[in-house]
Amino acid sequence: MNMRRIRMNYDFKLIALDIDGTLITSHYTITARTRKALRAAMDSGMKVTIATGRFYHSARHIARSIGINAPLVCNDGALIKDVSTGKTSFFKPLPMEIARDILWIASKYRSFKVQIFMEDYKIFAGKDYRRTQIGRFIRFSRRYSAVGCYNYLRDFVFVPVKNAGNLTGAVEIMKEPPAKIVIYADPDELDIFKKELTEKFGDSIFLTTAIKNTVDILNGEVSKARGLAVLAESLGIKREEIIAIGDNINDMLMLEYAGLGVAMGNAQEMVKNRADYVTAGNDEDGIALFVEKLLQNEVGQRERIIVARKGLSHSEPPF
Repeated sequence: MNMRRIRMNYDFKLIALDIDGTLITSHYTITARTRKALRAAMDSGMKVTIATGRFYHSARHIARSIGINAPLVCNDGALIKDVSTGKTSFFKPLPMEIARDILWIASKYRSFKVQIFMEDYKIFAGKDYRRTQIGRFIRFSRRYSAVGCYNYLRDFVFVPVKNAGNLTGAVEIMKEPPAKIVIYADPDELDIFKKELTEKFGDSIFLTTAIKNTVDILNGEVSKARGLAVLAESLGIKREEIIAIGDNINDMLMLEYAGLGVAMGNAQEMVKNRADYVTAGNDEDGIALFVEKLLQNEVGQRERIIVARKGLSHSEPPF
């Protein structure tokens, strides 16, 4: 990747990490080397947070296991919550009327499975959620260690969820505005659905994705980048002082927004092309390798050497 180096006389103060495909391996574990590197970063004075599409209940266990020292950006930026107190400092849900309209439109498509992410729980429209997740776990558990199996069950099976047999039932259960709605579907139907949503709601919603054949539907004023900006402002941290690390489409705006955007080696090419720096993959200690290098530079130099993307103005966020 072509990069130009610029010396800056400030230090990075915040590292924001995606979870799936970034912080955790494909076996649902965090390596000892990654834990050690992140703790060293925090010991050096930096804040470390998680910026994830997951809801808070799932993200908090991971955050606590590595001693995260900043509030978490969850639900693709719709929610910011303190990991030690559980206090919500920011929540920007989908408006209730729009959420109901989205579910009504989705009900016309037979292939759709729907998860509705509330602030503290999920609503699952379809077959029994836990039975579905346990079935998936059984199919893939042979690849996981005992720790990986435990982590998967904790983060995806034994979570607060309300089951609705269909979308009509989901609307009845949904008593408050949701953080986001996730649709799992046949790709052809999904493309038609996304076009229909865009035509009807325009900028009132934001569409992104983290998993193949899905779409995440959020408030139009929400993204990981916006959530990270809100968190940074609350901590008194400038945009230029942020490092964001991720691998997927829903990370791209965050990588562009941060002073330094780092893509994982396992990231899609379009994500790598938006980043300033590409590290190794999530199964190759990519985070640890990057953070170790960062800390070595910090020890050896008073001035930070960062990678700057050509043409990016730090005065205006890319969203």
